Amino acid sequence: MAIEISHLRNTLLGKSGRSQEGNLCIKKTLSLNGTIDASPSKSYTHRAVIIGSMNGQSKIVNFLESDDTRRTIEAWRQLGAKIERDSRTLNIHGFNGKPVFKSSEIDVGESGTLLRFILSIIPLGQGKIVIDGGPTLRTRPNKMIVNPLKKLNVFIETATPDGEIPITVNSTGRIEGGEIEVDGYMSSQVISSLLISLPLAEKDTIIHVKDSDKLVSRPYINVTLDVLDKAGIKDGKDIKYDKDFGTFEIKGNREYKPLGNYTVHGDYSSSAFIMAAACLTSSDVTITDLVDDKQGDMEIISILRRMGAEVKKNKSDVHVNGPFKLSGVEVDCRDTPDLVPVIAALGVFAKGETRIYNIKHLRYKESNRIDSIQTEFRKLGISIKTTENEITVKKSTPKKGLILDPHRDHRIAMALSLIGLKSGNLGIRDPACIEKSYPDFINHLQRLGAHIEIK
Repeated sequence: MAIEISHLRNTLLGKSGRSQEGNLCIKKTLSLNGTIDASPSKSYTHRAVIIGSMNGQSKIVNFLESDDTRRTIEAWRQLGAKIERDSRTLNIHGFNGKPVFKSSEIDVGESGTLLRFILSIIPLGQGKIVIDGGPTLRTRPNKMIVNPLKKLNVFIETATPDGEIPITVNSTGRIEGGEIEVDGYMSSQVISSLLISLPLAEKDTIIHVKDSDKLVSRPYINVTLDVLDKAGIKDGKDIKYDKDFGTFEIKGNREYKPLGNYTVHGDYSSSAFIMAAACLTSSDVTITDLVDDKQGDMEIISILRRMGAEVKKNKSDVHVNGPFKLSGVEVDCRDTPDLVPVIAALGVFAKGETRIYNIKHLRYKESNRIDSIQTEFRKLGISIKTTENEITVKKSTPKKGLILDPHRDHRIAMALSLIGLKSGNLGIRDPACIEKSYPDFINHLQRLGAHIEIK
């Protein structure tokens, strides 16, 4: 019987939000059948809540309710936005471009997206705020967003020279604008953050992206531009940029329009795990609400086809009728880092080698994903080689009967689940980490017939 999401959350998480005892137990699954609605996009939900809070009234329909997005909603309430939930809709009344601080401290949990986005919005309000978060996020550097803000005369103090949290922002209520340089080799979130805040600067701003040929996760910038455009910050007018994202010119003294009625569609990075599971089993699976938008992770369909899978896309539906004899491929994941764990898991069962490269920035995710994948795969006896910038997996027969560690990383947990579904008899600690991005993951797999449960 499928676990309802409210029950699942109560099972996995205590009042503190910390994981409770129990492992995710996975048995070999021969077939998956059925239709599910794609989990709503985490990237679009973050941006819709943040941009929808900038001015006026907005309704965000079909938002993702996960640990990360709940943190964003609560953080923006602390900045003065009125946000109320009505079933699958968020009703937002914005703060008219001027945050009004309701608290002197904000906890962003383990959300790197929220942390980087909020740091450039706080200076628009007046007062002092301390930003803190979870133990993993406390180890992640933030100087790539802190240093540009300092150049814009924002007063910021960080716990370490690398910009680790807790971070204190003492804000005067204004951002001057000007000319700055940013690094994009670890994340594109810095650029997205500044694109949201700098239209409200006192003057125009030019952003130079250092070594723009090394910029990672470019599609997420397109997602930001997409939502901004719908809120009156027009792509090509208020924000101009070259085709390589080397330079951005942002007009200051702009005014946000209400986002209005905004629908969040399905998440390709989360749905990639369901597509992969269907490729590994005798399946007849349809995933709905996967529209053609700006998500870079829709590339998963092309990757699966290159590996030998027949994945059919009809308007907003994706259909997979497995199993398939997969072959290894080479995949450049500079722009699609969230697909690395699922591709690596598929590589375990694909003929030959699967090489995933341009992934140095995976070291700065919820875990060091290159090391996490290598550690857990080697426990399973899987042939894997890694460098600081790539992973190579050879077809292998995984060991059974082990309990694995997802390293508090939701995508590692889901990738290891795929191996368990195909090979059987695996356990995964701390399944609550999946709540970060795809709280319906277990529920969806159970509805399709997977032998997966929490014990």
